[in-house]
Amino acid sequence: MRRRWELLVTSVFLDSSAAVPTFRELAAPERAALAALGARLTADPVTEPDAFGRQARLLARELPAEVAESLWAFEERGSDSGVLVLRGLEVGDLPATPPDNTGGVGGRTLLARQQAIVSHALGHMVGYAAEGHGHLLQDMVPNAKLAATQQSQGSRVELEAHTEQCFSALRPDYVVLGCLRGDADAATYAFRALDLLQHVDQSDVMELFRPLWTTLVDESFADFLDTREVRGPFSILSGDVDDPTMLVDQDLMHGITKHAQALLERVLEIYVAHRHAVTLEPGDVLLLDNLRAMHGRSPFTPRFDGTDRFISRGFVTRDLRRSRFARPGGGRVVQASFS
Repeated sequence: MRRRWELLVTSVFLDSSAAVPTFRELAAPERAALAALGARLTADPVTEPDAFGRQARLLARELPAEVAESLWAFEERGSDSGVLVLRGLEVGDLPATPPDNTGGVGGRTLLARQQAIVSHALGHMVGYAAEGHGHLLQDMVPNAKLAATQQSQGSRVELEAHTEQCFSALRPDYVVLGCLRGDADAATYAFRALDLLQHVDQSDVMELFRPLWTTLVDESFADFLDTREVRGPFSILSGDVDDPTMLVDQDLMHGITKHAQALLERVLEIYVAHRHAVTLEPGDVLLLDNLRAMHGRSPFTPRFDGTDRFISRGFVTRDLRRSRFARPGGGRVVQASFS
């Protein structure tokens, strides 16, 4: 059995070229077409999230064919880094970077509307009541009060390696980031489960597929859930060895044995040594495959003067029905008590 796994992992290494490239620069006609679609998305994402989602999904059918094909290839095969960056979208009128995420300011920009349309080529946008006040598009901005926290509004410390909402069965399949303002020091990190297999000792590959790790609940859910609750055990890798899915959270996850804890620490060492870094520029839309990769972000130094890094973040699920029980009335927001 172990020999079979060794052969499978070797074959995966040889076939890794099937993944699509990380960056996809838009041609001028594609850029103009996306901007025109964004201008037609008229519903307000904060006050009319259901209408906003329906409009975005309808407009996704009109994406330029080659852009849609790039998105579908990313869905099917992933990318060589775990993220796909569409580069060169129109940003539109740009408001000042807000001091916190309460207003949903970024979601009303032209870039965020294009981001929503692109997102609906992969599935359905959903909000989470405990994330960014339940907005479909959340303002990811540095918050002076949360600078040292492991949250999206932190800045002073590195955002540690994780898969989004590792503790929840209703975690999103994709995390989508639209860059309104960038910061040269703020790198988004990503590392694929597939690449992890190439760096772990063969004797530990099968261990990664065993349920040997538990996790706590993220502190951003503290107003809704008991963050001391222990969930699991889970495996770090699941599914097929030639295209595995991943669950990791550096801050919240713990091994249930000494060897499992040591293996988790080894996984994190490999992540730091081999992760891909992307510094987002205005007009970038980054799509992270939350099933195939873990991610994080470097620390940076905000000025808190309205010109800081400003990201519009959205979540996408492939199967909207899977969370129907957690969205009362069939709306777009997953209630925190079900996460």
